[in-house]
Amino acid sequence: MEGKRAISALLVFAFSAVGYSAVGQSGFEFMLIGTGSRASAMGEAFTALSGDVGAAFFNPAALGVMKGREVSFAHIAYIEDVTLEQFAFRSFSGSVRFGGSINVGSVADIERRGQTPSGEPLGLFDEHNFVASLFWAVPAADKLSIGNSVKFAYEKIDLEDASALVLDAGGLYALTPRFTLGISLRNFGTRPKFVQTAFDLPGEFRIGASYRTGDSFPGMVVGADIVKPQWGDKSAKLNIGAEYNYQNLAFLRAGSGFGYDSRSMAFGGGMAYRNYLFDYAFVPMKHDLGNTHRFTLRIRL
Repeated sequence: MEGKRAISALLVFAFSAVGYSAVGQSGFEFMLIGTGSRASAMGEAFTALSGDVGAAFFNPAALGVMKGREVSFAHIAYIEDVTLEQFAFRSFSGSVRFGGSINVGSVADIERRGQTPSGEPLGLFDEHNFVASLFWAVPAADKLSIGNSVKFAYEKIDLEDASALVLDAGGLYALTPRFTLGISLRNFGTRPKFVQTAFDLPGEFRIGASYRTGDSFPGMVVGADIVKPQWGDKSAKLNIGAEYNYQNLAFLRAGSGFGYDSRSMAFGGGMAYRNYLFDYAFVPMKHDLGNTHRFTLRIRL
């Protein structure tokens, strides 16, 4: 009975999230760039997965099933001149799991143009963005955890800037010891305003599942997500990914995203030594946008 109530709670949350919509145009797109290399290498099919602090970016409820403490440092060389630096941590107090992250990004040397077409730009300027997050999760019932995060997001483009307060919410339910379901609603809050124009946040609803293989093929986990953006192109996206864990020493990962304009396949892996884990992800981009590389160092305390 308790398991049925837990699944019902997840479904109510899911249908409520789908109904969240409004008319507008999305800004602050940098908030959709995921934290950590592990999830990126698995095609961001991570709503129902846990195991590293980066999982809280996709579903804060993932913290509820993690044990121990961890810090991570990540560098992302994104398309063109976009770079991001990320720091995250997780800890616990009793049954409450909590953590936080700081993401700092920039786009260098954007050309400034006037109203009249010209062969040379009038000058160059930069874009800077910043996101500070606090997240927590608790066991809400047998096999069910729920979580939330609160974020402060800021962006400066040339001489103009805008900020927003942002919330995430999610749930994670272990249907069996191997099969897990997850849902999350991300990036809803106040509207950032540049000069006199306000923009909607890049909200999205995610629902996913993960499965860990048994003794016949140990060390494998697969995941799949359906992602429904709330603004702009509202067509649903599909993420799938897999990870092979060889005796907690070496990791191979691959994934793909379907329905995206700029990305599809992703690859990566990792190595572990004592309490140190190094993860790498390679994501080729479409339309001659270049390739992205993500490097993450995780330290378990």
